[in-house]
Amino acid sequence: MLTVTDSAWNRLATIQTKHPQISDFRLTYADGKVKCRKGVRRDKDKVIEAPGRPSLFLSSTVANELNQRTLDAVKVKHGPRLRLK
Repeated sequence: MLTVTDSAWNRLATIQTKHPQISDFRLTYADGKVKCRKGVRRDKDKVIEAPGRPSLFLSSTVANELNQRTLDAVKVKHGPRLRLK
């Protein structure tokens, strides 16, 4: 299963604070890039949860692709961004 670092959870919480209409997130993965968007749970989704944090939803396919990977937040010129390790 995908591991989510504290830094990544903090980044998601910051996004959620700036956009209160977002209660959960969906991760997509294509061409080696992960994207995080406003999420709605679908049947057969894999769910990653942490107390006091928004939930992350992944399709079964994405969950398999990201198995044994780590989602982290790294600092770049324009602020923290989510990245896979």
